[in-house]
Amino acid sequence: MRIVNRLLAFIVAVALLGVSVIVIVEIIGYAINGESVLVPWMTWEQWAERTHFNSTVIKVWSIILIVAGAILLIAELKPRRVTRVGLQSDSRATDTAITTKGIAAVAKAATSEVDGIGDSSASASRRRVSVTATSATKDKTDAQVLTAPVTTAVQTRLDSLDMQQQPRLSVHVKPRRR
Repeated sequence: MRIVNRLLAFIVAVALLGVSVIVIVEIIGYAINGESVLVPWMTWEQWAERTHFNSTVIKVWSIILIVAGAILLIAELKPRRVTRVGLQSDSRATDTAITTKGIAAVAKAATSEVDGIGDSSASASRRRVSVTATSATKDKTDAQVLTAPVTTAVQTRLDSLDMQQQPRLSVHVKPRRR
């Protein structure tokens, strides 16, 4: 949602900047020539003087803007997905937590301590940690032998975090391709 917020804020800022420039140009143009320069606002003013608030055009645009505003409001009020996992603390006054990205980084770092592992990647959610490691050998059986040491190393590191709710660990070790 953060990306959508930034994108919407950028669009609104650019629109406000553009409208501001147009208003300034129109004010200067009206002061010099007595007529509009870029936008035919005089015809808009005449249309607005002829149109009543209970006309169909006003009702339709009002409904469109109300629906758009309600959609934006609901999108902003929807709670964000929780990415923090609580950690045990010695004091009840202290709230400690780690993000799911932090858990994934811890799991990936733990795989680098195992001999025979060349590369690894990890992803995490509140309930699950998934680790994919690549062995330094091309042999499939050698790679499968490394599954237990990688699982032990990652589980030991996750246990050291002392999380309130331990996520389920899934480890897959595959052989090197080249």
